[in-house]
Amino acid sequence: TNSSRQIADYILQQYPNDDTRIAAAYAWVTANIEYSKDSMMAINWSLGMNEKVAATLRRRKGVCDNFASLFADLLVKMNIEAVVVNGLAKAGGTTRAHSWTAVKLSNEWFLCDPTWDNGSHFAKQYFMQPPEDFIKAHWPFDPLWQLLPVPVSLQAFERGWLNMPETGIKETVLKAVDSFMALDSLQQLKAQEERMRQIGLDQNHLRNWYAYNNMNIAIIIGEQDMNHYNNAVAAANEANELLNKFAIFRNNAFTPTVADNHLIQMLAPVHKLLKQAAHHVEKVSKGRANFQYDTGELSGKIETLQKRLKTQQDFLYLYLSADTARRLQMFYQ
Repeated sequence: TNSSRQIADYILQQYPNDDTRIAAAYAWVTANIEYSKDSMMAINWSLGMNEKVAATLRRRKGVCDNFASLFADLLVKMNIEAVVVNGLAKAGGTTRAHSWTAVKLSNEWFLCDPTWDNGSHFAKQYFMQPPEDFIKAHWPFDPLWQLLPVPVSLQAFERGWLNMPETGIKETVLKAVDSFMALDSLQQLKAQEERMRQIGLDQNHLRNWYAYNNMNIAIIIGEQDMNHYNNAVAAANEANELLNKFAIFRNNAFTPTVADNHLIQMLAPVHKLLKQAAHHVEKVSKGRANFQYDTGELSGKIETLQKRLKTQQDFLYLYLSADTARRLQMFYQ
């Protein structure tokens, strides 16, 4: 099958608990996906999660990011928390960019590297390892995913200066990860950006990942800006149409005659629409990601519409306060 949903459903039916389901998913990925040696340890930045998973199942091969993404996707589809982690790995005397998977089981986080267990005939050398063991060969760009109370520096990792406590993940780390997982995608990217910035950007792969993370922040903010800007334009245009409709009706001396309440209701939505438009304009980013939307002209249009609304409201107030004879005179002043 080329469907991760079908694979996950099969595992759910065949295996009774999360322990065995995680093991089954890991065995399936390491046994059925071939490692693509022509792009060794490369991180596939150009595809989204769903695209990576679909391409991996279609081709039945891939690099580390494909292995980690497919394994994580299968677990998530079985309601097991899992995250693709990107960082550096030491193998064959070199340190290169790599991807692996963090998995939550029984309120603890473990780390897996399906790429390195690929083709090992169901051996699980890198399966559900505790953080203090996994850090010996894997250093994540985001220090949160070391899952250690005190993160290991890049220099210590590269030189093997590791002095890990022989205890599992501490409560403070678990809370930090749970808090991170509760954030939306933009908040997560910004939190990762801040943690990476704090540890320093001295290593080339780390700088590249930091730039990639920033690019994703800009993409999300750009999409939000587009939505806010378009919503602001739509609300302002609708307000303008209602004001024009009222002005034409006023120019025709409010004929055919309608009830006073109808006149009030003609203007009632305009204030709300302009408030919505101003709110969306305010939400458009004023920072690094906004290269496209200049809100100055739009803000000016909204301000003009607000003045027009005030003019019509003032006229309507006087009109509704007047007697019939006075009302007729008001149209010719």
